Amino acid sequence: MLQSLLNVQSLVPGDGHVLVVGDIWIDHQVAPDQSFSSREYLRHNSAAGLAFGLAEAGLAVTLVGFVGDDPTADIIDDSMASADVASDLLHIKSWSTFTSAHEYIGESADAKLDADGRRVRRHKDERALPIDGMSEYESHLQNRVERYLGNASALVLVDWGLGSIAEPRALIYVARQQGVPSIAIFGSEALAERYGDADHRLDLSRRDFAAGISTLKAVLPSSVALRT
Repeated sequence: MLQSLLNVQSLVPGDGHVLVVGDIWIDHQVAPDQSFSSREYLRHNSAAGLAFGLAEAGLAVTLVGFVGDDPTADIIDDSMASADVASDLLHIKSWSTFTSAHEYIGESADAKLDADGRRVRRHKDERALPIDGMSEYESHLQNRVERYLGNASALVLVDWGLGSIAEPRALIYVARQQGVPSIAIFGSEALAERYGDADHRLDLSRRDFAAGISTLKAVLPSSVALRT
């Protein structure tokens, strides 16, 4: 069931959890054909994918990010719950959860629909998220992150340019004030300046999931809690 942004229901993550925040999408080519047990549609380095991978490795993880008002959001919600990830997903009304469809768009004018006849979003033409700067949506994200940082062992910010994280410096600042190390994962050098204050900046490919989890685990502090 989709959450309402107006119904802010606080999670109570256990001490030492890894807080993962940022861009979420699923692989539209394998969902929903894959079973929830395999979750192949999440095995890439989005915020949801990394949260799932860390939980699969036995770590306590909390996920915060934006999804749409559609069945795809339910797929992500259910996947996180079954993987024991504490997820607080912000549902944007009248918007579709992002998928990897943008990776397969051609340049021709007739290549704007997917196999099911649905319009495919083009990154170079429009924002992936219908939010602008520190909107109400971003305020909700900021508040949730601040709340969950209280007993976190690390903050992981995942920014592939989809518009989820408007003010990374503010999130990094709050983490530093609470003694929580920050780890930035961003998909473009154009974003590098925004994450200059992060304690770690990781260069991950979008698709190499195994390497992404391994690289991320290597910089997590020893205080990270295990799933109970």
